[in-house]
Amino acid sequence: MAWKMTQLLLLALVTAAGSAQPRSVRARTGLLNVCMDAKHHKAHPGPEDNLYGQCSPWRKNACCTANTSQELHKDTSRLYNFNWEHCGRMEPACKRHFIQDNCL
Repeated sequence: MAWKMTQLLLLALVTAAGSAQPRSVRARTGLLNVCMDAKHHKAHPGPEDNLYGQCSPWRKNACCTANTSQELHKDTSRLYNFNWEHCGRMEPACKRHFIQDNCL
């Protein structure tokens, strides 16, 4: 009985996997044109020629403004009244990572 149940479950799994529709390129890249719903980000991404520092890789399709990118690089930013070193000295590589994360 267990063997028969296993075969039925395997058949159902194979059938479900075979009928799944492949995602189109447009569906896979659609999320690249969405900004997070945040206080200091734009509603829709667009070009920002003057992005600062770690944010510059996104200048062709950015969700933040030049002003926001500059504020993110300050140790104490007025954006969220946040200090990067609130838990102690942050390593430069770690700080770069978090700044890029906020830029995106």
